[in-house]
Amino acid sequence: MNKSRKILQPAALLLALMLAFTVWFSAYSIRLHDAHLTHKSDLGQMDLAIWNTAHGRFLQEMRGDRVSTRLTDHFEPIFLPVSLVFWLWDDVRALLVLQAAALASAAWPLFLLARHKLRACGLNKGTEWAALVLGVAYLLVPALQAAAVAEFHALPLAPPLIAWALWATERRQWGRFVLAAALLMAVQEGTALLGAMVGVYAAWVAVRRTGADATSDRHSTASARWPGVLVGLLVFLGGLVWFYVATFVIIPPHAALAHGLDQTPYAARYGALGASFGDVLKALVTRPGLVWRIAIEPMRLRYLFGLLAPTGFLALLGPEILVLAAPLLLANLLSAFPFQYAGELHYSAPLAPYVVAAAALGMARLLRLTRSGQRGRSGGHRITSLHLALALVMVGAMGWQIAAGYTPLGRAFWRAGGWPQVTAHDRLLACFAAQIPADAALSVTTDLYPHLSHRELVYEFPWLGEATWALVDVSGTTDRHPADVRAEIERLMTAGWGVVDAADGYILLARGQGAGTIPDAFYDFARAPAAVPEHQLDIMFGNAVKLVGYDIIDDPRWRRTTLRYYWQALAPLPADTSIAVQVLAPDGAVADDTGLRPMPALIWYPPQRWAVGETVVTESLGWYLPTVWAPAVGVYARGAPLAPRFDPLAGGLAITPAGQVRLPAWERRQGRLIPFTGPRQQMATDARFADGDWAVTLASWSAPSAAAPGGDLAVDLQWRSDGPAPRDYTVFLHLLGEDGRTVATGDATPSWFTPLPASEWARAADDTFTTWDEHVLSLPAELLPGRYLLVVGWYYWETGERLPAVDLAGNPLGDEVVLGSVTVDATAALRPDLACLLIPEACASQNFRFSIFDF
Repeated sequence: MNKSRKILQPAALLLALMLAFTVWFSAYSIRLHDAHLTHKSDLGQMDLAIWNTAHGRFLQEMRGDRVSTRLTDHFEPIFLPVSLVFWLWDDVRALLVLQAAALASAAWPLFLLARHKLRACGLNKGTEWAALVLGVAYLLVPALQAAAVAEFHALPLAPPLIAWALWATERRQWGRFVLAAALLMAVQEGTALLGAMVGVYAAWVAVRRTGADATSDRHSTASARWPGVLVGLLVFLGGLVWFYVATFVIIPPHAALAHGLDQTPYAARYGALGASFGDVLKALVTRPGLVWRIAIEPMRLRYLFGLLAPTGFLALLGPEILVLAAPLLLANLLSAFPFQYAGELHYSAPLAPYVVAAAALGMARLLRLTRSGQRGRSGGHRITSLHLALALVMVGAMGWQIAAGYTPLGRAFWRAGGWPQVTAHDRLLACFAAQIPADAALSVTTDLYPHLSHRELVYEFPWLGEATWALVDVSGTTDRHPADVRAEIERLMTAGWGVVDAADGYILLARGQGAGTIPDAFYDFARAPAAVPEHQLDIMFGNAVKLVGYDIIDDPRWRRTTLRYYWQALAPLPADTSIAVQVLAPDGAVADDTGLRPMPALIWYPPQRWAVGETVVTESLGWYLPTVWAPAVGVYARGAPLAPRFDPLAGGLAITPAGQVRLPAWERRQGRLIPFTGPRQQMATDARFADGDWAVTLASWSAPSAAAPGGDLAVDLQWRSDGPAPRDYTVFLHLLGEDGRTVATGDATPSWFTPLPASEWARAADDTFTTWDEHVLSLPAELLPGRYLLVVGWYYWETGERLPAVDLAGNPLGDEVVLGSVTVDATAALRPDLACLLIPEACASQNFRFSIFDF
């Protein structure tokens, strides 16, 4: 009885943890869905295909304005049995629960496998607890958890099938093995290769005759070997045939129809190795140097580190199981698509059971080696080895969970914003969904798509096809320019579509019914009667508009920033009143502009509609800003800017030459936004330039000590003068080689977020004027490594005449000053992180060197 209790305790604890995993990730993924953080890609299109499959339309989905099929990208027969879940719960959330449960369920066969391996090596005490540690390590793998929160995909259904196939192989239960392998091949065309590999493993296990496993296992007799060998070889051949048929026979015709390609579009993800599967396979064999260079890139090494760390690297002692994952591991590791080797989304979930199973074999192997080395001695060393192995696993699993996990213990969870907030606006969707007939063909925006995809025909707005209803949230994610969204809605209303209902940014349209005007409640998304801005302001524009504050909504993971402004109309506004918002870099470059990327609220609810006294909120489209930036806001009416007024003691505010107000500047440091207090690593100098009419002193400067060819070199200069210059001078900043030749220039009018012409420098109360000034030099890509000199000076742009450099006594010293040296070296280039690799605009704010230890 006591022995049974000892066995049941760890088993019951593992089952409880599996249930906790399922509950947590079901709740988390559903919460993301309820907060409108899921989209057509991928939850909506998956749900539509599976729901249609449940209703007799196998893998039918929509592409543009026509009916299509999932076969354009993947072949996933597993969706046929998956579709049965809708017979129990006809809701998209059923898929999210099923996915979480599938991921968790693999822990049980891995627990059984680990216990079997440890017993086979002669460990009689503590095997259940040791197996429990490995089962828990599986549940803590961040790459597994990432799949549970990445909407819904087929690949996360593979881990339990892999684990059961390995366990059935170990027990020589060939019928169960064939079932698990067949279902594994049905997950996706790529998993057919994983099925083929477990077939090889089954054949190898069947003929194995060494070690304690062979002498103690009643299934390992000679008569029992050949069925396993035959089954394994048949599964291997079946996996290869299935992969070939799915990849090269079934998918290409559909891909050609949808994409104009003659093969699966994912072959293009290996551009460095070739443009087709054949080219990639050839490169793996004939170009090992290229393969090696790709594999040792920092992000790819971090990927391998993150896969192995949760098992304390014991998986390396079970290479015969790790090699079974080679098709998927190489596909991810060598891909040109960064998400595949980032350990995020769903791509790596099937690797987790291989790593944990290999760790179980590695732990058993380690204990077996310890036993053979300690024959005739006490068992203390053996116990110590077991404890050490378990400690490695626990430290690795918990450490990597904290570094990159998606539970409340993990950094990835908090980096993504923690528990998602479901707003009243999000909940309002249910009122609109209830008005749409269940069988109506519908067009919706991308973030509403998975909420309404349980119907035969649902298009992504503005595609209409056969749709008779359309639902748009103009304040949500539309994947369209805001002006285009409005134009399309107006076109529908003039083409016979009417407004059935509208409120808080939602607008529900139907063909041939509804009203011809939009009700006032629709504009509530632009009203904020109880707003309390995070950063409060009191800026008047004329006597008509007041800016009362702004919020910064930042996503540090992707370095994507949204700005939300709060306004009040103090008087009726003219019909041509407009608001312009820019985001400026220190050198004056425009990083974002509402002229190009307008705020949806201003498209729908322009200032002339504002009621006097109401607070209006306008939110920018999220964008990727430079490391240092500052917003500039302006209000215009009757063709001219409304003069801004604010308390002169208000910190960080300045009026630009264009009549805008520059708000306080911000800097991204260590991934987070903080108030910008000025350049760092300033170097003092007393360089002085003067003629008979004007003098200016360079008080300090700041620049990186090294830069890479092809990159930008930003140099900050702090100028001090006694007032305005008689004419506008230009600052020249040159980079000189050892031969004195100029290799890069940064000539420009002095600028600090906005142009600061020297003729407009105001005399301060102490008869001095001080300003920073940034210049950016673009270095040629072919620039040779070495030491280069930075020189600075002034000249008059009309004549090219330079302002003399002088000493403190006014004696001329030439017409330029050497600031210092800069080393040009290719190693100074930043290694791009995931955000930079995926989104080129995000590279502008990456100011750290990525390594495998960056989380």
